[in-house]
Amino acid sequence: MKFSGSLSEVDKEKALYEIIGVPYDGNAVKKGAREGPKAIRRASQRLETFLWHRKLELSYLLYYDRGDVKLEHKTFVEGEGIAEFDPARKKIFIGGDHSISYPLVKDLFEHGEVTKVIAIDAHADFRGSYKNTQFSNVCVMRRIAEMVGLKNVVEIGLRSASVEEYALIKDNVRVYDAEMLRVKGVEGVVEEIEEGEEKTYLSIDIDALDPSIAPGVENPEPCGMSLESLISLIQGIIERKNVVTSDVVEVNPKLDTTNGITSINAARIIFEILACYWKRDYGETK
Repeated sequence: MKFSGSLSEVDKEKALYEIIGVPYDGNAVKKGAREGPKAIRRASQRLETFLWHRKLELSYLLYYDRGDVKLEHKTFVEGEGIAEFDPARKKIFIGGDHSISYPLVKDLFEHGEVTKVIAIDAHADFRGSYKNTQFSNVCVMRRIAEMVGLKNVVEIGLRSASVEEYALIKDNVRVYDAEMLRVKGVEGVVEEIEEGEEKTYLSIDIDALDPSIAPGVENPEPCGMSLESLISLIQGIIERKNVVTSDVVEVNPKLDTTNGITSINAARIIFEILACYWKRDYGETK
């Protein structure tokens, strides 16, 4: 099953954007996120591809669901095993636990396709190691920052960290935490994000949302964002930054409600990213 609105195999060469699944949860404690891509694709079929608020039919946007890429543990350690990606096409990866972001950013960074990373997440994910691995999903932003540089990382929506993580990031990483979002509002925070054309990777951990609307995650954290706020934040970031690649991670269908609301919200977020890509590239119409 492909993501709703995807070009067919016959027309895939017309694609401007790609959707790629990464069904991997080898660095999560509670397994199940490997089923995320399948569940999100299935959920996308339950949503209209016509975005009412934009009066935009998404299937006109020429995106192709390329299917899944295989990720193995040696990819984290040796940096091998990721498929070739077309740099001309903006991409959305569907996870998978959050650790998938590290080898993806690494591949893009080493090929000059990414220089900045913005993460929207409930958790700092800056631990040095966890459960005897440096590649845990709670270490992912630490590994990314060591690669691209602390000054090239922005974290938004944080409401959880260890004291050691806080000590490291408080003076070294630009952080807009959940309290800042509450006080300044999404628009206020977006206005503080510097505009620029640097190639940017946007990583969205679904647990940035409040667990009342995204319960299907490994580590639910109370007092999260509404879906409307998260979508507004994504829109603002893509308007101000040259986001060339995004991911949506940590959907765990095994922990979701029976109606799959976490997967549905993740599918809607992907719809919105596609619409934002299109608007930045072509305006309201091509």
